Amino acid sequence: MNNRGIVARVLIMALLPLVLAAGGLSWFFIQARHGEIDDALNDRARVMATQLAKSCEYALFAGQHDELERLAAPLYRQPEVQMVAVADAGREYLLHLGDPPVDFQAPDGETVVVRADALSLLVVSPVRHRADASTDVYLDPTPNVLGYVVLRVTREPTLQRQRDMLWTGLAFALLGVLLAGLLAWRLGRDIVRPIAMLTGAVQRLGAGDLTARVRVDTGGEFALLEQGFNRMAQELKASYDNLHERVRTATAQLSWQASHDALTGLLNRTGFDEALHRLWQDARDAGERHCLLYIDLDQFKVVNDTSGHQAGDELLRQLATLMRHNLRASDVLGRLGGDEFGVLLAHCDAATGEQLGDKLRRVIKAYRYAHGERLYQVGASIGLVEIDASWTDPAQVMSAADAACYAAKDAGRDMIRRYHPGDEEVARRRGEMDWLERLKRAMREQHLLLYAQPIVALGDDGLAPHYELLLRLREGDSGDTVLPMAFIPAAERYQLMPLIDRWVIEHALDMCERGIANGSLDARVVFGINLSGATLSEARFQSYVRARLRDHPAAAAHVCFEITETAAISNMDTAQALIEDLKALGCHFALDDFGSGLSSFAYLRTLAVDYIKIDGAFVRDMVRDAVDAAMVEAIVRVARIMGIRTVAEFVEDGATAAALRALGVDYGQGNHFAAPRPLTQVCGVPARDAAGAGWSHQADSTW
Repeated sequence: MNNRGIVARVLIMALLPLVLAAGGLSWFFIQARHGEIDDALNDRARVMATQLAKSCEYALFAGQHDELERLAAPLYRQPEVQMVAVADAGREYLLHLGDPPVDFQAPDGETVVVRADALSLLVVSPVRHRADASTDVYLDPTPNVLGYVVLRVTREPTLQRQRDMLWTGLAFALLGVLLAGLLAWRLGRDIVRPIAMLTGAVQRLGAGDLTARVRVDTGGEFALLEQGFNRMAQELKASYDNLHERVRTATAQLSWQASHDALTGLLNRTGFDEALHRLWQDARDAGERHCLLYIDLDQFKVVNDTSGHQAGDELLRQLATLMRHNLRASDVLGRLGGDEFGVLLAHCDAATGEQLGDKLRRVIKAYRYAHGERLYQVGASIGLVEIDASWTDPAQVMSAADAACYAAKDAGRDMIRRYHPGDEEVARRRGEMDWLERLKRAMREQHLLLYAQPIVALGDDGLAPHYELLLRLREGDSGDTVLPMAFIPAAERYQLMPLIDRWVIEHALDMCERGIANGSLDARVVFGINLSGATLSEARFQSYVRARLRDHPAAAAHVCFEITETAAISNMDTAQALIEDLKALGCHFALDDFGSGLSSFAYLRTLAVDYIKIDGAFVRDMVRDAVDAAMVEAIVRVARIMGIRTVAEFVEDGATAAALRALGVDYGQGNHFAAPRPLTQVCGVPARDAAGAGWSHQADSTW
């Protein structure tokens, strides 16, 4: 039913009750009439038999058998009579006309139907001798049975009449159903036509034809539906057009944003790389020469630090406008990130590019930026690369320009440095950039390693055992171990140290808990973890460490964060807050390379550290240099007064160890005592278990 059309539903709903009612009524009346016809046939048969029985009374009484045939012949000629017979009182047939006579049972009373089947009736009527009415003399007071009249009547005419009645009834019922169906069809068509128009319009609308409308030519509720649909389609069309326009505008805006910097409106790194690729391809295909300028602003950080990032952003916008006005119409200017810009000089050789680059440098240096009561001046270090067919890919061009720019910074800033093949300074910078990718890959593929070097108690054997954690890198192809002095400068240069420090903290906490749990470590053990100055200045680092310590609550008391004196002085407020916060959680702090600054002792009152690690420059030659020995002695005496433990680094021989012990230094660290070894060995954890452990928070910092 659910899958049928509306016309079919209307017809079924209209005709089904009618058919059931007509059929029921027809059947009822036909059955009633059928019974009446049967009763009439029975009555007629009995009447005919009774009348013949009365007529035959005298003939039977007088023995006039010929008279019987005369009396029975008219009855036999009736169409429905198949047999007429007369029998005596002993049921011996005296006369029969028609079908052969049959045996019968004499009735006790009057005329009765003694046998009936589907085709005929057998009626028997007794012939009785009664009194003579003319003489009023009873010949016999009890009527005697003289014989019997046997009559067989066929039911075929009756059945034919019944069949005729049945077909007539069915014909009238069918005619009624047809008339009702025609009316229902007409009604359904009147309903279906506007609904079909609405359905077709809805289908077209659903298929995307927003111009679909219906003709309003009906009345009543359908007119309201048609008008409502047209209004809905019109509003939907208007909404779609508005949405399409907004999507087109948003798409254009997103496309622009994908290749442009939101702050300055210049090309961003993605858009600039695409422009660089086009020039590089042109140089390879057509042999043209172009130039790339890589510009890094000098002293820009001062603006952010003193007046805030909003002031720095405004300066970047103004400098972007200034540089645009001093470039050719064909030149491409882009912001590569932070305070770094790139310029593509199309169809320009190196000499011309150097002139244009130097012009930009002088314009930037001459510009004065006023913010509030402050007046700022920044400079620019510029790397220049000539783009010709010798370059294998655009990334190589960008890398060379970046390296040349930072070679200019190292050479004194505010200058332009042109890349030449074989330039050692630029090559060194490019080597650092290569380390950038290698370090990223090392952290992704778990190629960084942690080593631990013991820090040995020099006097009191009851002191807790200490280790300093040291970083190594395993080369993926050769498996060689690389010492940190090879890659730490690159990590510091490209701001990777915060991420590396987090990697160290994550693994150190995990390994410490494992070592204590399996009994390989003294329960009092303390691990020294170095923090870089960049990490110390990160706003989110403090919350990061707290989160990691919540994940490893048992490890907090076994961690001693080491910060260099220089880093602590550069970030005094941050360092002080970090020390106070993490010491409250149970961590320890050590001030590394102590004594290297001119005012080292002044900061001990401010920084609540637990350990002082004496700068190895004093320890290494203290046996041979009285000044170094005096410096170590002074540090030890001040630390003892303040209740701070001392650690001497770079203890390389027994004489130095004995001298430190004599001065009362608490701990010594160096190859004289033990060389660094893998942390997995110290903690008793298989290397395969440690390889994939711990580093699950890379999302805390981006590359």
